[in-house]
Amino acid sequence: MKKTFVFNDEKEKNSYGFIIPTAGISLKRFAKNPMMLDSHNNSTSGVLGKWEDLKKENGLLTGSPVFDSEDEYAAKIEGKVERDFLKSCSMGIRFRHEDLKIISGVLVLVKCELYEVSIVAVPSNENSIRLYAAETGELLNDEEVKTLLLGLTPVIEPVDVSKKLQIELENQKNKNEDMSKIKLTAAAAILLGFTADTELESVELSAKIVALNAAKTAAELKLSARLEADEAAKLEAINLQVDTAVTEGRITADKKEQFVNLGIANGELLTSTLASIPVKVSLAGKIIPVEGGEIKTGEDFQKLSLEAQLAFKAASPEEYKKLFTTKN
Repeated sequence: MKKTFVFNDEKEKNSYGFIIPTAGISLKRFAKNPMMLDSHNNSTSGVLGKWEDLKKENGLLTGSPVFDSEDEYAAKIEGKVERDFLKSCSMGIRFRHEDLKIISGVLVLVKCELYEVSIVAVPSNENSIRLYAAETGELLNDEEVKTLLLGLTPVIEPVDVSKKLQIELENQKNKNEDMSKIKLTAAAAILLGFTADTELESVELSAKIVALNAAKTAAELKLSARLEADEAAKLEAINLQVDTAVTEGRITADKKEQFVNLGIANGELLTSTLASIPVKVSLAGKIIPVEGGEIKTGEDFQKLSLEAQLAFKAASPEEYKKLFTTKN
């Protein structure tokens, strides 16, 4: 029975104090190379195997380990997992600094890319998550992460009208240092869902803007999840197409990964390439059955239609000769 590991639970904060919405984790690259490392040891010797059965359900991201049993060390770790001595894993993710935000007082990494997932002894502060810079792929140390988090402040941005509204608020601030009350123009009020010429407390306006920003983030995550699902469906269709080609004998099994990568890059080219490769017909496949059995005698052959006779002769010339060769 396969073990299932929880890579991410969006309800739980990690050791750095922020949450990661599961829908915001991109699996596009990880699905192509689902690397399982030993405690984030990013080297060939640190590879324990790979992950399969990746799922996003109920706010959880999960997967099942497949160990390289031919490797002595990996086999030992596999045994510890099977005997329930090792139960923890840790994500390594790549992210952009601008995607780490404070939303309604909660620190949230709204988008990131899964880089690797490691088997770890204890998901402590240093092992619960590993952060890599998206621009360079370099691992960030604890001090760099803490400095980044300390520099964050709540960002108040409405949906697409932030610049216009900020300019308007700044102009009013310059005219009147008392910002306890703000009078909106008709255009700004309508965009924020108020009636024209509304005068309101700045705290109320801030709350409205925060709510709009939260709605924007939710919409972005929903779109990201949909795109993720589309990518997964596309990859599944490509694998099915390539598996069918292997079954038909168009390509050999060792070429599967090469053709899958071709499909990811250009689906139409994959289809046309596979279509141009003939199906490999076995000897059994060349035997044309007739009513009551196979073609074993000249009499069986004569029962075929002219079209079937020509097809049999072309496909199995040696078998055809045997039908009409008189034995001495």
